[in-house]
Amino acid sequence: MTQALMTLTARFDVNQINDGIDWLFADLDSAISSENAAVEAYWNRDIEFSAGQDFRIAITASDKEKTGFESLEIVDCCLITRPQILSCGPNERTYYAPPSMFATSSSQPLGAVYRIDPSSFTVHSTGIDPEKGRNVTLLWDGHLTVGPYNGVWELSFYVTVRIKRDGGQPDQFRVFYFDPETEIGNGTYPPR
Repeated sequence: MTQALMTLTARFDVNQINDGIDWLFADLDSAISSENAAVEAYWNRDIEFSAGQDFRIAITASDKEKTGFESLEIVDCCLITRPQILSCGPNERTYYAPPSMFATSSSQPLGAVYRIDPSSFTVHSTGIDPEKGRNVTLLWDGHLTVGPYNGVWELSFYVTVRIKRDGGQPDQFRVFYFDPETEIGNGTYPPR
């Protein structure tokens, strides 16, 4: 059975004081649509992946204070996975999830750090929202495949961006991140 292509969307405001990102794992249109308020309840939740699922990454930036935000450029971007214990106990071998929940096309696990080429992000959409000012969504041209595993991982997403504003203002460099917990299956070994 073929699964729908999903999008892990990271969202932030270019003027926010903290460096945290809101995230959503859904189809892209639901994630970037400002008209779809029902989706808001699903932002920033743990992510439940399905084995064999393909997904891509979108990054959406807004300018609620309307400070002349013009464009966004990705400087670097990576996903970091930290596998959790699947089972342990007296007289029992301790089992961990694989280093990454992501796999190659031959179902071999990737390493714990996955660097995404900054040049592989392209502008998906731009616009002006009356409440959030200018918004820009960049979409990663690649995708990752979730491996055929059962387990739990901590997932970290870090992105460095160059924020460009109009009026000759100097470029601003910011680092944003998020750290949800992720799961495939029921997260135990052997699968129960």
